[in-house]
Amino acid sequence: MKIPEFKTMPTVIFAHKLTAENHHAWLEWPEGALEISAIIEGYIDVSTKDHKYGRVVSGDILTNYHKVPLRVDTDAHHVHLTTAFTFDTAESFEEIPLITRAENGTSQIIRLLNEIIRVHTLYPDDTLRTTGLFLQMLGELCMCGEGSSACSPGDRLYVKRAKEYIYEHITEPVMQKNVASHLGITPEYLCTIFKKTDGRSVIRFINEVKLDNVRNLMETRNIPLWQAAAQYGFSDPNYVSKLYKKYYNENITHHKRKMT
Repeated sequence: MKIPEFKTMPTVIFAHKLTAENHHAWLEWPEGALEISAIIEGYIDVSTKDHKYGRVVSGDILTNYHKVPLRVDTDAHHVHLTTAFTFDTAESFEEIPLITRAENGTSQIIRLLNEIIRVHTLYPDDTLRTTGLFLQMLGELCMCGEGSSACSPGDRLYVKRAKEYIYEHITEPVMQKNVASHLGITPEYLCTIFKKTDGRSVIRFINEVKLDNVRNLMETRNIPLWQAAAQYGFSDPNYVSKLYKKYYNENITHHKRKMT
């Protein structure tokens, strides 16, 4: 799918995380609004007045360009992330898929969606940054699945289990060889299939998850970098600061200053 040429820059309408025991709603927005949601826990059933699209589950992305009202329903506990942007394009923008499945490699989209929600919540006037993150997310959505098409379902399952292991051990100094050993495959093979499926190396994925958690601790609990870093297995806060600058092109200590 090709990213359209924008006549006006995308502007955030809302960005939030919703946790609920059930959810029943019609999604109706003005023409030109694009809403992107990620299911984190549970599921939702998606339909229109005339058609049922199916069930969207954990890790899936729901992308609604609001051509028609969309119905979402679930009677189970679920968590989803959602953001909506409005814009005007110089050409038709109708190729975007309604549902992108997790096995096509959605983790980068979810990470960017989390970041949009974080920035919009803490710094609501920073519209330039949310727009930049949205364009990155849209690019990931357009390319989603291209890198994973060369991987078999078995390889994608290895990557899914690798991520589960990483999340379970994220407060430890977890390494690629630990993950590969847990899965019973070689580190080299894990590296190859992870990159094809996710678009990132195993090491970068581990570091980004840790750095995001460190930053969130600093923001939500207003604690110093060394203390937050230590909780995620980092012994050198200077290394954490340099790594964050390399990945995100800003200083991690910026976030704690914003909270004081």
